[in-house]
Amino acid sequence: MRNVVAILGSPFSQSSSEKIVRLILDSLNSNEWTATVIDLSKISADDLLLRSKGPELDQALNKTIEADLIIPASPTYRATYTGLLKVFFDQMPPESLSGSYVLPVQTGGSPHHSLSIEHGMVPMVRSLGALVLANTIYAWSEQWNKDGSAGADLISMIQNSVEEISRLYG
Repeated sequence: MRNVVAILGSPFSQSSSEKIVRLILDSLNSNEWTATVIDLSKISADDLLLRSKGPELDQALNKTIEADLIIPASPTYRATYTGLLKVFFDQMPPESLSGSYVLPVQTGGSPHHSLSIEHGMVPMVRSLGALVLANTIYAWSEQWNKDGSAGADLISMIQNSVEEISRLYG
């Protein structure tokens, strides 16, 4: 069994970035993957800001460092990922993600910030030694159906990412 850790960087539960993560996790073969979802909005702000040190944050960091696949997911804030994601990854030791693959997921209101993954999230995880998948996912409001379900383009992006994961670990 391989370990996949999804890190939710949205301050709100049931965000579109979380929905994409759930679709990805549902698409991975459950006989091959053990999934852990870390919701950063539920971890103490004092711990995330280094004012205190709690076991929940330490467990989240350790699970992430030990993961085979990491899926950081965030809405777009100020043309990049959220501060929640930033303070979490800032606490990781240098090269702590060496040998881990990362599938960045980011959402926004329009395609105008679609390169924010390449200019923000990718350098952040690469600075820790991670290997970034080619099929990153940036989705915006037009890629969702009116009923809140993923549209065909978004489903196709998710399938491409899952196929890449399968080739890497097949």
